[in-house]
Amino acid sequence: MTIWVDADSVPVAMRAVILRAAVRTGCPACFVADRILKDVASFIAEDTHSIRVKTGSKTDRSAIKLVTVPSGTDSADNYVVQNSSPGDLCITHDIPLASRLLEKGCAVIDDRGGQFTLENISSRLFDRDINSQLRLCGVFEKQSKTTGSSNIKAFSDNFDRVLTSSLLTKTAQNSDNMPRNYKIACSDRQ
Repeated sequence: MTIWVDADSVPVAMRAVILRAAVRTGCPACFVADRILKDVASFIAEDTHSIRVKTGSKTDRSAIKLVTVPSGTDSADNYVVQNSSPGDLCITHDIPLASRLLEKGCAVIDDRGGQFTLENISSRLFDRDINSQLRLCGVFEKQSKTTGSSNIKAFSDNFDRVLTSSLLTKTAQNSDNMPRNYKIACSDRQ
């Protein structure tokens, strides 16, 4: 399982939560953006250094990656869709991207703590289109929400819940291929 981040749309505070969780769980993470994100690049360098100090190897690298795609409409979105796999966890604020990822079998959450599902994606797309039309008509202006501590907590809580669930599902799928006595030994420890 890989954590995919539509990093152009995810605020710095939420990216920090994702980076720490990736290191804590050892889960690979890929941040995709149309520019270099200094916070992510710096974290990757620090993590790589820490790993190399622990292992004594000069070739070990962080499992976190920053992919810079050409600037343009949907270039980051297309990269995430093309490279993600069913069972991966994706973080985005982009509702059409979330829809494409759900169709592919990925778990998808937004940067405010909400979860996209096959049951709610149609209404989320509909609301997005209506709001877009209302903005074009001048009914209301696009509002940018600030990232407050309650937003960070809501995102962190939901991200941890979905990440844990995804990792447990992946572990259960992998354990189906393990010998019966290994599965019994592992379940006895719990």
